[in-house]
Amino acid sequence: MEIIKVKYKSSWFVTIVFGFGLLLASFIIFFLLPLLALQENSFWFSLFHYAFSVVPFLAFFILILYFWLWNTFGKTVLEYDAEKIIVTKKYKLFNKPKTYYRTEIQKIDVEDFKIERTKYNLRYHYSWSDSTFSVVFICNDLPVRIVDWITYEKANKIAEQLIL
Repeated sequence: MEIIKVKYKSSWFVTIVFGFGLLLASFIIFFLLPLLALQENSFWFSLFHYAFSVVPFLAFFILILYFWLWNTFGKTVLEYDAEKIIVTKKYKLFNKPKTYYRTEIQKIDVEDFKIERTKYNLRYHYSWSDSTFSVVFICNDLPVRIVDWITYEKANKIAEQLIL
């Protein structure tokens, strides 16, 4: 099996802001909420109070961690051979590898999403770079975006490697 690794284009503003959000959520979960829960009279009631007050902050923490990990370290790994293509998104929480068999793939194409047309609307992506291209599989008459927001040269090179 041959392997292609494509690094996700990081936004350092998002990395820094979400990093501070992770630190703030950690501080609230591990220091502030236990102090507030200890003010209750009984041990069981304070434990119950802590457990139910930590749930929204923990959900917020996991959501920020999901976006922060993908934005900072995310990469797409394509493993391919003559029979199948396996797409793995590294450092993306709650994601498992997806396998596409070559018999199901009708076409491998490069599409420009500077102007994205959907069933209900038309959306223009404002970008200061030319990284608006995606490698797309046409699989069972539906487009499946494999690698997003890369340059035309990089997308074309990946598509040529996958076609052969």
